[in-house]
Amino acid sequence: MVVAKKKSDKSPVKHPLDPTVMTEIGALKAHPPPAARFDPAADWTAHFRIWTCYGHRERGNRNTGTLRIDRKVRPDGQRMTVQQTLLNSQGKRHTIRATVRSTTDAVASLTEWTLTSAFSGAHMDGLPPFDAEAAGRISGTTWETTADGARHRQEVPSPVTADWCLFEAVQRLPLERKPPLRFHVLEGLSVLKKDHRLWYGGKRNVTWGPEKRSLHQFTQVGRGVYPYEYWLDDAHRLLLVTTGPRAYILDPQPAKVAGAS
Repeated sequence: MVVAKKKSDKSPVKHPLDPTVMTEIGALKAHPPPAARFDPAADWTAHFRIWTCYGHRERGNRNTGTLRIDRKVRPDGQRMTVQQTLLNSQGKRHTIRATVRSTTDAVASLTEWTLTSAFSGAHMDGLPPFDAEAAGRISGTTWETTADGARHRQEVPSPVTADWCLFEAVQRLPLERKPPLRFHVLEGLSVLKKDHRLWYGGKRNVTWGPEKRSLHQFTQVGRGVYPYEYWLDDAHRLLLVTTGPRAYILDPQPAKVAGAS
């Protein structure tokens, strides 16, 4: 008698996340949001679904939050408001709200920002408060931060951008091969990660849900972070960002992520 081998439910992913791999895992089941007229240099709002891969193809991968970015052009640069909510497996919700002012240079260099961080959800009683507020600014090569009544000042290299700012900046870059941009990143508007590079990798044929697509791809590498890949359509609209096990997927209905809207 021949006994069929049981299919493993723990086959490792083994490959960096991209649209094709994410389609195979089940993270991209639908078509990308419909193509629309998009001007990356104008005002816009983008909603992303945050999805996390836990290492295996068949199980454990799930939506873990939402990200909303609103961009408004100002005479002296631009203003972005950011709201990111992440939900962990114990039902605790971490919400970050930020207002960011930056230039409109190639990497959206930071000038000034405010940030609040708050936790809520189940089983928070008896835990110490984790909420925090901070404000910061960069003038030339001087970075100043005020948090919990304390002021900190230090010299930083230039230019400095933020991870969320790059979601905006990459949409304004030319879709052509050029020498890499060089910059530094203030991750989460709080931790400086130096020596980053960003370059255009060309147009890639990928599978996205039920269809084949040709998308433009940018790569970012630098100290202290997983590599980032940014995937854009022909209108320069950012459809997907992947970094390590996490992906940000453009989604016009992010509220469908239970508990994280």
